[in-house]
Amino acid sequence: MLILKEESWPADSRWILTEFLMSDEGAQRGNVTPRFLLMQDERIIFTTTGNAGWKEKMWPKVMDVTGTPYSPPAG
Repeated sequence: MLILKEESWPADSRWILTEFLMSDEGAQRGNVTPRFLLMQDERIIFTTTGNAGWKEKMWPKVMDVTGTPYSPPAG
């Protein structure tokens, strides 16, 4: 799976892969896709998988982190 291969990542973004793989989520479920990562201040603050994970978990988290009023994504 290319997401887990360092050479698949741009050099300046490889820290994301390293940090993710060192996390419990990365170690246990690193190959689950689609995967969504939310970074802030050069660290991963949230991760989720699957289309439902985006809609039900990641989108509300992005809204919270950016201070944007929540509105469910279309579709």
